[in-house]
Amino acid sequence: MITRDDIFQKINVYSWGAEVEFTLNGQGGFKDFNGVNESLLWNQEYILTLKPREIHPQLQSGGITGYTLKIEATDTASSAESVGIRLAYALLCLAINKHWGMSLSWPDSPLPCRVIDRTKPKGITGQGFAFVTNHVEISEFVSVLESSFDKLADVPYQLLLSMELCASSRLESNNRSKLIMLVSSFEALAIQRNYSTELSPLIRDLKSLVKEAEIEDESLKNSILGQIEGLKHESIRRAIRRLMNDIGLGDDDCQFVDKAYKARSKIVHEGQRVPELDIMTTRIDLILRHAFSVVASHDITLS
Repeated sequence: MITRDDIFQKINVYSWGAEVEFTLNGQGGFKDFNGVNESLLWNQEYILTLKPREIHPQLQSGGITGYTLKIEATDTASSAESVGIRLAYALLCLAINKHWGMSLSWPDSPLPCRVIDRTKPKGITGQGFAFVTNHVEISEFVSVLESSFDKLADVPYQLLLSMELCASSRLESNNRSKLIMLVSSFEALAIQRNYSTELSPLIRDLKSLVKEAEIEDESLKNSILGQIEGLKHESIRRAIRRLMNDIGLGDDDCQFVDKAYKARSKIVHEGQRVPELDIMTTRIDLILRHAFSVVASHDITLS
Protein backbone atom coordinates (compact mmCIF):
# COMPACT_ATOMS: atom_id res chain seq x y z
CA MET A 1 0.00 0.00 0.00
CA ILE A 2 1.26 3.49 -0.88
CA THR A 3 1.95 5.73 2.09
CA ARG A 4 2.11 9.51 2.20
CA ASP A 5 5.80 9.22 3.08
CA ASP A 6 6.35 7.27 -0.15
CA ILE A 7 4.56 9.95 -2.15
CA PHE A 8 6.50 12.74 -0.48
CA GLN A 9 9.95 11.15 -0.70
CA LYS A 10 9.81 9.13 -3.94
CA ILE A 11 8.98 11.85 -6.44
CA ASN A 12 10.65 9.96 -9.29
CA VAL A 13 8.35 6.99 -8.65
CA TYR A 14 5.13 8.83 -7.88
CA SER A 15 5.68 11.60 -10.40
CA TRP A 16 2.16 12.63 -11.28
CA GLY A 17 -0.57 14.64 -9.61
CA ALA A 18 -3.58 16.73 -10.56
CA GLU A 19 -4.93 20.18 -9.75
CA VAL A 20 -8.52 21.37 -9.78
CA GLU A 21 -9.04 25.13 -9.86
CA PHE A 22 -12.36 26.48 -8.66
CA THR A 23 -14.10 29.64 -7.52
CA LEU A 24 -16.77 30.07 -4.85
CA ASN A 25 -19.40 32.72 -4.35
CA GLY A 26 -19.92 34.44 -1.01
CA GLN A 27 -22.19 31.65 0.20
CA GLY A 28 -19.38 29.11 0.00
CA GLY A 29 -16.08 29.10 1.84
CA PHE A 30 -14.11 27.88 4.83
CA LYS A 31 -14.31 28.98 8.46
CA ASP A 32 -10.80 27.92 9.45
CA PHE A 33 -8.69 28.08 6.28
CA ASN A 34 -5.32 29.69 7.04
CA GLY A 35 -5.16 31.54 3.70
CA VAL A 36 -1.95 29.84 2.53
CA ASN A 37 -1.08 26.33 1.38
CA GLU A 38 -2.75 23.90 3.76
CA SER A 39 -2.37 20.13 3.76
CA LEU A 40 -5.76 18.54 4.41
CA LEU A 41 -6.25 15.45 6.55
CA TRP A 42 -8.39 12.72 5.03
CA ASN A 43 -8.52 8.93 4.93
CA GLN A 44 -7.31 8.49 1.36
CA GLU A 45 -3.76 7.48 0.45
CA TYR A 46 -3.14 10.65 -1.54
CA ILE A 47 -1.78 13.99 -0.31
CA LEU A 48 -4.38 16.72 -0.62
CA THR A 49 -3.45 20.41 -0.53
CA LEU A 50 -5.67 23.49 -0.64
CA LYS A 51 -4.26 26.88 -1.56
CA PRO A 52 -5.71 30.28 -2.49
CA ARG A 53 -5.66 31.30 -6.15
CA GLU A 54 -5.49 34.76 -7.64
CA ILE A 55 -8.59 35.60 -9.66
CA HIS A 56 -9.76 38.65 -11.57
CA PRO A 57 -10.12 41.73 -9.31
CA GLN A 58 -13.67 42.26 -10.58
CA LEU A 59 -14.62 38.80 -9.36
CA GLN A 60 -12.95 39.43 -6.01
CA SER A 61 -14.87 42.67 -5.55
CA GLY A 62 -18.07 40.69 -6.04
CA GLY A 63 -17.24 38.35 -3.15
CA ILE A 64 -15.82 35.54 -5.31
CA THR A 65 -12.83 33.59 -3.97
CA GLY A 66 -10.46 31.37 -5.92
CA TYR A 67 -8.78 28.15 -4.81
CA THR A 68 -6.61 25.34 -6.15
CA LEU A 69 -6.99 21.82 -4.82
CA LYS A 70 -3.98 19.58 -5.54
CA ILE A 71 -3.94 15.81 -5.20
CA GLU A 72 -0.68 13.81 -5.20
CA ALA A 73 0.54 11.41 -6.42
CA THR A 74 0.40 8.50 -8.84
CA ASP A 75 2.97 6.63 -10.89
CA THR A 76 1.31 7.36 -14.27
CA ALA A 77 -0.25 10.38 -15.92
CA SER A 78 -3.42 8.45 -16.76
CA SER A 79 -3.90 7.54 -13.09
CA ALA A 80 -3.43 11.19 -12.13
CA GLU A 81 -6.07 12.15 -14.68
CA SER A 82 -8.48 9.65 -13.15
CA VAL A 83 -8.02 10.84 -9.56
CA GLY A 84 -8.23 14.46 -10.74
CA ILE A 85 -11.62 13.83 -12.32
CA ARG A 86 -12.79 12.05 -9.16
CA LEU A 87 -11.63 15.03 -7.10
CA ALA A 88 -13.58 17.43 -9.35
CA TYR A 89 -16.66 15.24 -8.93
CA ALA A 90 -16.26 15.24 -5.14
CA LEU A 91 -15.98 19.04 -5.17
CA LEU A 92 -19.19 19.39 -7.18
CA CYS A 93 -20.99 17.00 -4.81
CA LEU A 94 -19.96 19.23 -1.91
CA ALA A 95 -21.12 22.38 -3.72
CA ILE A 96 -24.51 20.88 -4.56
CA ASN A 97 -25.09 19.53 -1.05
CA LYS A 98 -24.01 22.77 0.67
CA HIS A 99 -25.80 25.07 -1.83
CA TRP A 100 -22.52 26.74 -2.79
CA GLY A 101 -22.13 28.64 -6.02
CA MET A 102 -19.09 27.03 -7.64
CA SER A 103 -17.35 27.25 -10.99
CA LEU A 104 -14.56 24.93 -12.08
CA SER A 105 -11.84 26.67 -14.07
CA TRP A 106 -11.42 24.06 -16.77
CA PRO A 107 -8.45 24.31 -19.08
CA ASP A 108 -9.24 24.26 -22.81
CA SER A 109 -9.46 20.47 -22.78
CA PRO A 110 -11.98 17.71 -21.99
CA LEU A 111 -10.73 17.51 -18.38
CA PRO A 112 -11.92 19.45 -15.32
CA CYS A 113 -8.40 19.14 -13.90
CA ARG A 114 -4.81 19.75 -14.91
CA VAL A 115 -2.36 16.85 -14.72
CA ILE A 116 0.99 17.94 -13.29
CA ASP A 117 4.47 16.42 -13.53
CA ARG A 118 6.04 16.63 -10.07
CA THR A 119 9.56 16.11 -11.46
CA LYS A 120 9.54 19.25 -13.61
CA PRO A 121 11.16 22.35 -12.12
CA LYS A 122 8.59 25.01 -11.28
CA GLY A 123 10.55 27.98 -12.61
CA ILE A 124 9.02 31.45 -12.61
CA THR A 125 5.35 32.01 -13.34
CA GLY A 126 3.38 35.19 -13.82
CA GLN A 127 -0.26 36.15 -14.00
CA GLY A 128 -2.05 39.26 -15.17
CA PHE A 129 -5.62 40.50 -15.48
CA ALA A 130 -7.21 43.05 -17.75
CA PHE A 131 -10.69 44.34 -18.38
CA VAL A 132 -12.33 47.07 -20.43
CA THR A 133 -14.92 49.43 -19.01
CA ASN A 134 -17.53 51.32 -20.98
CA HIS A 135 -18.68 53.92 -18.48
CA VAL A 136 -20.84 56.78 -19.74
CA GLU A 137 -21.76 60.25 -18.59
CA ILE A 138 -25.20 60.62 -17.00
CA SER A 139 -26.21 62.85 -19.91
CA GLU A 140 -25.38 60.08 -22.40
CA PHE A 141 -27.20 57.55 -20.21
CA VAL A 142 -30.36 59.68 -20.35
CA SER A 143 -29.98 60.34 -24.07
CA VAL A 144 -29.73 56.63 -24.96
CA LEU A 145 -32.64 55.80 -22.66
CA GLU A 146 -34.82 58.44 -24.28
CA SER A 147 -33.91 57.34 -27.81
CA SER A 148 -34.68 53.69 -27.08
CA PHE A 149 -37.83 54.58 -25.13
CA ASP A 150 -39.29 56.21 -28.25
CA LYS A 151 -38.46 53.37 -30.65
CA LEU A 152 -41.19 50.88 -29.73
CA ALA A 153 -44.62 51.77 -28.40
CA ASP A 154 -45.39 48.07 -27.89
CA VAL A 155 -42.39 45.95 -26.87
CA PRO A 156 -42.77 42.20 -27.60
CA TYR A 157 -42.16 39.98 -24.57
CA GLN A 158 -39.90 37.75 -26.68
CA LEU A 159 -37.64 40.71 -27.41
CA LEU A 160 -37.42 41.67 -23.73
CA LEU A 161 -36.55 38.12 -22.69
CA SER A 162 -33.98 37.74 -25.46
CA MET A 163 -32.26 41.02 -24.60
CA GLU A 164 -32.22 40.20 -20.89
CA LEU A 165 -30.60 36.82 -21.55
CA CYS A 166 -27.98 38.49 -23.74
CA ALA A 167 -27.20 41.20 -21.18
CA SER A 168 -27.17 38.69 -18.30
CA SER A 169 -24.70 36.48 -20.17
CA ARG A 170 -22.10 39.23 -19.73
CA LEU A 171 -22.22 38.67 -15.97
CA GLU A 172 -21.04 35.10 -16.48
CA SER A 173 -17.35 34.34 -16.05
CA ASN A 174 -17.80 30.83 -17.46
CA ASN A 175 -17.92 30.71 -21.27
CA ARG A 176 -20.04 27.54 -21.29
CA SER A 177 -22.78 29.26 -19.29
CA LYS A 178 -22.38 32.35 -21.45
CA LEU A 179 -22.85 30.39 -24.69
CA ILE A 180 -25.92 28.59 -23.33
CA MET A 181 -27.51 31.93 -22.42
CA LEU A 182 -26.65 33.55 -25.76
CA VAL A 183 -28.09 30.68 -27.81
CA SER A 184 -31.16 30.74 -25.54
CA SER A 185 -31.41 34.43 -26.40
CA PHE A 186 -31.69 33.45 -30.07
CA GLU A 187 -34.32 30.85 -29.20
CA ALA A 188 -36.42 33.49 -27.43
CA LEU A 189 -36.41 35.62 -30.60
CA ALA A 190 -37.13 32.73 -32.97
CA ILE A 191 -40.87 32.03 -32.88
CA GLN A 192 -41.73 28.46 -33.88
CA ARG A 193 -44.51 28.30 -36.44
CA ASN A 194 -47.44 25.91 -36.08
CA TYR A 195 -48.08 23.62 -39.05
CA SER A 196 -51.11 21.76 -37.67
CA THR A 197 -53.24 22.47 -40.74
CA GLU A 198 -50.64 21.40 -43.29
CA LEU A 199 -49.40 18.33 -41.42
CA SER A 200 -52.55 17.10 -39.70
CA PRO A 201 -53.24 14.21 -42.17
CA LEU A 202 -49.62 13.02 -42.02
CA ILE A 203 -49.53 13.20 -38.21
CA ARG A 204 -52.82 11.28 -37.98
CA ASP A 205 -51.47 8.51 -40.23
CA LEU A 206 -48.20 8.27 -38.30
CA LYS A 207 -50.06 7.99 -35.00
CA SER A 208 -52.21 5.20 -36.40
CA LEU A 209 -49.11 3.28 -37.45
CA VAL A 210 -47.60 3.59 -33.99
CA LYS A 211 -50.82 2.60 -32.21
CA GLU A 212 -51.10 -0.52 -34.37
CA ALA A 213 -47.42 -1.43 -33.94
CA GLU A 214 -46.52 -4.27 -31.58
CA ILE A 215 -44.70 -2.23 -28.97
CA GLU A 216 -45.00 -3.87 -25.56
CA ASP A 217 -43.55 -0.97 -23.60
CA GLU A 218 -46.51 1.40 -23.27
CA SER A 219 -44.34 4.28 -22.06
CA LEU A 220 -42.15 3.95 -25.18
CA LYS A 221 -45.23 3.98 -27.41
CA ASN A 222 -46.54 7.10 -25.66
CA SER A 223 -43.14 8.74 -26.05
CA ILE A 224 -43.18 8.12 -29.80
CA LEU A 225 -46.73 9.46 -30.07
CA GLY A 226 -45.66 12.57 -28.19
CA GLN A 227 -42.77 13.13 -30.58
CA ILE A 228 -45.12 12.77 -33.55
CA GLU A 229 -47.46 15.33 -31.98
CA GLY A 230 -44.49 17.68 -31.75
CA LEU A 231 -44.13 17.59 -35.53
CA LYS A 232 -46.93 20.18 -35.66
CA HIS A 233 -44.42 22.76 -34.52
CA GLU A 234 -41.43 24.00 -36.46
CA SER A 235 -38.11 22.93 -34.95
CA ILE A 236 -36.34 25.65 -32.99
CA ARG A 237 -33.24 25.21 -35.15
CA ARG A 238 -35.27 25.88 -38.32
CA ALA A 239 -36.96 28.85 -36.64
CA ILE A 240 -33.54 30.32 -35.79
CA ARG A 241 -32.39 29.88 -39.40
CA ARG A 242 -35.53 31.65 -40.62
CA LEU A 243 -34.90 34.48 -38.15
CA MET A 244 -31.33 34.83 -39.41
CA ASN A 245 -32.62 35.21 -42.97
CA ASP A 246 -35.24 37.74 -41.84
CA ILE A 247 -32.67 40.00 -40.19
CA GLY A 248 -30.47 39.91 -43.27
CA LEU A 249 -27.49 37.92 -42.04
CA GLY A 250 -25.01 36.66 -44.62
CA ASP A 251 -24.35 32.98 -45.20
CA ASP A 252 -21.18 33.05 -43.09
CA ASP A 253 -22.98 34.48 -40.05
CA CYS A 254 -25.92 32.10 -40.51
CA GLN A 255 -23.56 29.13 -40.57
CA PHE A 256 -21.78 30.47 -37.50
CA VAL A 257 -25.03 30.77 -35.53
CA ASP A 258 -25.89 27.20 -36.53
CA LYS A 259 -22.43 26.13 -35.35
CA ALA A 260 -23.07 27.83 -32.00
CA TYR A 261 -26.44 26.07 -31.71
CA LYS A 262 -24.74 22.70 -32.31
CA ALA A 263 -22.06 23.59 -29.74
CA ARG A 264 -24.73 24.39 -27.15
CA SER A 265 -26.41 21.04 -27.89
CA LYS A 266 -23.12 19.21 -27.42
CA ILE A 267 -22.61 20.87 -24.04
CA VAL A 268 -26.17 20.49 -22.74
CA HIS A 269 -27.34 17.23 -24.30
CA GLU A 270 -24.12 15.26 -24.77
CA GLY A 271 -21.97 16.59 -21.93
CA GLN A 272 -19.11 17.39 -24.31
CA ARG A 273 -16.47 20.08 -24.09
CA VAL A 274 -16.23 22.66 -26.88
CA PRO A 275 -12.90 24.52 -27.25
CA GLU A 276 -12.39 28.25 -27.91
CA LEU A 277 -15.80 29.28 -26.62
CA ASP A 278 -14.61 32.84 -25.93
CA ILE A 279 -14.29 33.45 -29.69
CA MET A 280 -17.74 31.99 -30.29
CA THR A 281 -19.49 33.96 -27.53
CA THR A 282 -17.96 37.26 -28.66
CA ARG A 283 -19.22 36.86 -32.21
CA ILE A 284 -22.66 35.60 -31.17
CA ASP A 285 -23.04 38.65 -28.92
CA LEU A 286 -22.33 40.93 -31.90
CA ILE A 287 -24.85 39.10 -34.10
CA LEU A 288 -27.51 39.40 -31.40
CA ARG A 289 -26.91 43.14 -31.15
CA HIS A 290 -27.57 43.38 -34.88
CA ALA A 291 -30.76 41.33 -34.49
CA PHE A 292 -32.05 43.59 -31.71
CA SER A 293 -31.34 46.65 -33.83
CA VAL A 294 -33.28 45.25 -36.81
CA VAL A 295 -36.28 44.28 -34.66
CA ALA A 296 -36.33 47.70 -32.97
CA SER A 297 -36.28 49.46 -36.34
CA HIS A 298 -39.52 47.63 -37.33
CA ASP A 299 -37.78 45.90 -40.22
CA ILE A 300 -39.18 42.53 -39.11
CA THR A 301 -42.01 41.23 -36.98
CA LEU A 302 -41.47 38.43 -34.49
CA SER A 303 -43.75 35.70 -35.80
